[in-house]
This record gives sequence, structure tokens and C-alpha cells, in this order.
Amino acid sequence: MPRKKPKVDTLEEIETSIKLLCDQSNNHMKVRAYEKALFGYNQALELNSTDINALISRSKCYLLLGEASKALQDAETALGEDKNNIRAIYQKAESLYYLGQFEQSLMFFHRGLRARPELALFRLGVQKTQEAIENTIGSKPGPVAGAPSAPAPKSGKSRKSGEETPKSQAAGATGASARIRQKPSRADLERRNARKLLGELCVDKEYLEKLLLHPDLVRADTHTESISAYAREAVEFLNKRQEFWRQQRPCTALPNHKNLPHDALPKWF
Repeated sequence: MPRKKPKVDTLEEIETSIKLLCDQSNNHMKVRAYEKALFGYNQALELNSTDINALISRSKCYLLLGEASKALQDAETALGEDKNNIRAIYQKAESLYYLGQFEQSLMFFHRGLRARPELALFRLGVQKTQEAIENTIGSKPGPVAGAPSAPAPKSGKSRKSGEETPKSQAAGATGASARIRQKPSRADLERRNARKLLGELCVDKEYLEKLLLHPDLVRADTHTESISAYAREAVEFLNKRQEFWRQQRPCTALPNHKNLPHDALPKWF
């Protein structure tokens, strides 16, 4: 009796087909034929809906097609299969960024940076996300550093006047030293930090805090609407945002890693 040929494992056939489809779609991606690439990734995921490589590749394709929501969904599905997959982490961070969810995007860029600090793309992701956040909240870079520069012209004038009258120069020097000796109070420092972290929202927060202290606020409350409750809820929200940015601020000083690749995006991504 002739021996029957061993039957090829179905799983091996599926994996081989998925790999071929993804390879073809990757070639389409290189020539920017994104629709053709998407069709191939869809076929691969029909064979196995949890294939991580296909999910990540399709997530990248969705981003290039401008469909960030679908890209995020594929990245989250891939992370559900492997929570430490570095490509899936990057895809989720990128998807959140293009969806305008900069706070969550920043968290995942930091997560990838901690896991793979040698990859420059995570460092660049942190930088661009922080810039987007600063632009959103309206904060200006380095407001504290610019503050001491304001009295500089006055000191210049005092020097010019000092050339004519040494007494005025001495008086100006003593006045400047007196200003330097004055240390800002704790409340002033907290107010400065709040303005730096919240930007223009700090004005709204201060207004709401004063409003809550107003004695006539309770009279304005009705059975259907409670203005004091709305104001208190808004202040609590701004306090949480302020504390979040306070915790994120130390992370902006990233270490200088040597031997970083010139290309921020490695070929295996």
C-alpha cells in the first residue's frame, strides 16, 4: 500500500498566506498605493483577525489614509495580544496624536521611550506632543525666564544717569539689591506655577475660585441648576489638569542618548 503524503498543517498554511499577503501589501505601501495595501491587509486579517504584524501594518496604513480612529482600534487590538509590543505602542501613540488626544499620546510615547530609549522616534514623539499640548493650552515657552528681563532697561537708564551723578547710581544699586533680596511668597510661587502649567485657563480658575467665595453665590442656585456645583466641578477639573502637567513637567528633560540612529524610524518598523 503506498503511503499517504502527510497532510500540511492548516495553521502553517494560514500563516504562510498571511505572510505573503502582508509582504505584498508592504510593497504597495512603499510605492504609496495605500488602497491596494489596505485590501491585502484586510485579506490577511480575514484569515486571522488577531495577527499582530497584520494589525500593526494595517494601523499604519489607516494613518496614512487619514483614518486615525481605525488605526487606533488596530493598535489597541495588537496591544491586547501583546501589551509590550513596541510597534503597537508606537502606533497607538501616533493614532492618539492624530486624533488630538495629546495627553494620552504623550503617555504612550513616554512608555515607548522608557522601553526602548535608543529609538529616536519616541523622543521625537514626546517633543512634538509636548509642543502640541503647549499650543493647545496657550502657554508660552520660558515665561519665567523672560520675567527678569523686564527691569533691564531701567538698570540701563540708572547707569546712564549714574555717569552724571554717582549718588543716583548708588541709589539705583541699593534699590536693585533690595528688589533682589525680596523673595516671592509661597502663594506667589504657586500662582506662577499655575499660570505656567495652565496658561490662559489659569485666569478662569482664579475667577471661579473667587466666585465660590462670593456670599451671594448660594442665592443664585435654583432647584434645577446649581451654579456653585458647576463652578466647583470646573475648579476640580482644572486642579487635576494642573497636577497632571506638574507630574509631566520633569519628563521633558530627556537624557541625551549616544549612538542614536540617524533615521528616527528603523527599517523594522
